[in-house]
Amino acid sequence: MARQSKKARLEKRARAMSRVRRWLLVIAMVIIALFVIAELGSSGKLAQLASHIFSGGDSSRQAERVNDAIDGALVALEIERLDSVREEKSEDGVKRITWEKSGRIPQGEKLYRCNLEITNAVRSAGGEILRVRESNPDWRDLRTLDMRFGIEGVETHHLVLKEQVLGAEALERPIAEDGPMIAIVIDDFGHNMSAMTRGFLALDDAVTIAVLPHTPHAPAVAEAAHEAGKEVLVHLPMEPKGYPGVDPGDGALLLSQSASEMGEMVRECISDIPHAVGANNHMGSRLTEDTSAMRSVMYVLKERGFFYVDSMTTPLSVARAEASRAGIPTARSSMFLDSTLDETGRRDVEGKLKALEELARRKGVAIGICHPRQETLNALRRMLPGMRERGCRIVPVSMIVE
Repeated sequence: MARQSKKARLEKRARAMSRVRRWLLVIAMVIIALFVIAELGSSGKLAQLASHIFSGGDSSRQAERVNDAIDGALVALEIERLDSVREEKSEDGVKRITWEKSGRIPQGEKLYRCNLEITNAVRSAGGEILRVRESNPDWRDLRTLDMRFGIEGVETHHLVLKEQVLGAEALERPIAEDGPMIAIVIDDFGHNMSAMTRGFLALDDAVTIAVLPHTPHAPAVAEAAHEAGKEVLVHLPMEPKGYPGVDPGDGALLLSQSASEMGEMVRECISDIPHAVGANNHMGSRLTEDTSAMRSVMYVLKERGFFYVDSMTTPLSVARAEASRAGIPTARSSMFLDSTLDETGRRDVEGKLKALEELARRKGVAIGICHPRQETLNALRRMLPGMRERGCRIVPVSMIVE
């Protein structure tokens, strides 16, 4: 066998060394990868990384759920002068949404209750409590609640709530000698004249019936409610934040409409509901945040001598402020009674009614909004007699507006 040339031997040796270098590089990369995995695992970030990978790196949907839960708690707590800034950004291919919120705690409300209600809402939506701090009293003896929430250790919400100075306008309405007043507004009537609808109208208590205009049975339901001695509202359909994916229905008030178009739409809605004495909003989480739109709505309500109840589908609503500016009697919903499913997949209407009664005893008045569902009707039939026996007055909502 012929001996290999020196050049061939050198080339063979170079190829061998190249293979060795490649294997050394692979081994080094494996060692580094194992080290990184160990570090991530020990810091609890491995599960978070896997979650981002398998969810497409987008936790925005869960963040939105947490945000909705916080907003619901802020509405129930009647937080005032609320500001909210939403920011969207991407880091390492992962889309993140963050919110900065601030507001004023109503006079007489306790910081610990605000903390408890918001914390419970965040946890029920799958969020985490990252930090909660309560400041020492300042020179006016007022404190600040600073709360930070997140998902999988990543902050998504920063909320700052401040106590406010007691003023004459901040005093709660005193509870009358004949007991606190509770208004129950039942929305979304008009789609049918079913046995369940008639069941709501047959309730002994003075519940308020809100009828959606341009629905097949709207005039008939309004007539029947009036005959049953129930107060009737026009349930004005308004643009929600999910529009057009979320449809508020026929005759809806939209931000794309001019002031004159919107005013005419409101008049048409009113003309479709006989015996109506006031109005509240159906959906409207986008429209009720717009000052000029709500000014157009209130102009027509003032013209017709109506009052306005803000359903509070967003804590940033300006509807009540614009109603007051227009000189229209107004009030705001304290809570939705049957919109949220609990961990068992049911609506705890009775629990919400108990919370509404407790709120009325603290504040003198409370307004709860619910919908024509059988479970809601059953809960009202069971709970309202006991609320009356305990000294609460179930009143038409017109007795609470001011």
